[in-house]
Parts: sequence; structure tokens; C-alpha cells
Amino acid sequence: LRRFETTDDALVLRRYVANWKFADLLDSSALYFAPASKFSDKLEGHYTHRDNDHSDRQLAQWGLDTRARDIAADARARIASHNQKAVVICCWTGGFNESPRHWSEYGSGPKAVALETTVGRLRRALGSAFLIVPVFYRDFARDAIPKEHSLQPFFFKQRSFCWEREVRVVGEMEVGRRIESARAVRIDLASVFQSVIVSPSALPAYRGA
Repeated sequence: LRRFETTDDALVLRRYVANWKFADLLDSSALYFAPASKFSDKLEGHYTHRDNDHSDRQLAQWGLDTRARDIAADARARIASHNQKAVVICCWTGGFNESPRHWSEYGSGPKAVALETTVGRLRRALGSAFLIVPVFYRDFARDAIPKEHSLQPFFFKQRSFCWEREVRVVGEMEVGRRIESARAVRIDLASVFQSVIVSPSALPAYRGA
């Protein structure tokens, strides 16, 4: 999976958050990682229908009967479901060119802020236990997801989401915690974040606070 990581330590990352999330970050000094199963897209971590159909045809060519292929399909679904619960993700936007949608869809109001860092700063803070991977955008009706590792589907999204320019920090659930638990990773805020950007729609009173 390391070959999917970004090697550009200078790449700027922004995380657009609502005011209450910013306040929680300041109080806890910890980055929040959500289990993938809590994302709105319930197909997170799953291969596409095209990929599954291709796998089924390949097994049929190898001589496996319907029952054996059904068992294989069920195993793929179970692995994906488990990975959704065991993998935790913190989502960022790569680069300086922001979209109004970043503020409206992630910030949830005029009191939103964007936390700015770089890949290098984040990598040094989190260590080697986490992967920092730019999301690859594909046409799922035509393009396949690689199958070298069961976590690769987390690195691919539909092309319609390319405006996000998402960079994902991917890790495993904390050892000893109940499956499907979020993870909070303590960091040194001053060394990680190089600036805090206030929403362009914020009122002057909030900007001066």
C-alpha cells in the first residue's frame, strides 16, 4: 500500500471544519479519525459492481460452479464490511485552490475554518502507522480498482467527486477498542498547523475574535 502514498511532503493540505469541531480540536489536541462505516457512502471500501462481475466471470472461466462463486462473493462482501469498521480515516483537501463547496459542504456555516498543514508536517506528527494517500477518481462504469490489497477500494472514488481533491489519512482502529470505534490521535497543534483560515462568509465580529 505504501506505493499509493503521496511522496510530496510540501503538498499543502486543508481540513475544512465547523466551529465546534475546531473548538474540540483545541481542547483535545487530537485529530479525529472516523471509522469508514460511519461515512455517508455505504459503498466505502467496497469494489464496484463492475469489479465484482469481472471477478465472478473469472472464477467461472476457472471452472468454479455457482455455489463456489456465491461463497467467494460473500467472502468479498464480508471482508469489505469488516474493513469499513476497522479502518479509520481523516479527510483533507490537497492544494491551495479551494472551492465554495469545500466551505458549504464541510464547514457547515459562516463560522467554519480551514486548518492548513503539509503532508510532511502531518506525516511527522502521525508516524508510519498511517498512510497519506491522494484519492484516485475513476469512472466506475469503465475503470477497475486494483486488487493487490483489500484496502485499495478506500483510495478510489467516482469521478463526480473530483472537485474534492481529497487526500486521506488512513489508519487502523486503536488496539483494544471496540470494533467500529473512532480514533483520536494526539498531536502538537503548533508544529502541525501552519495557519487557520476563517470562512470567507464569516461576519467581521467572528473574524476579529
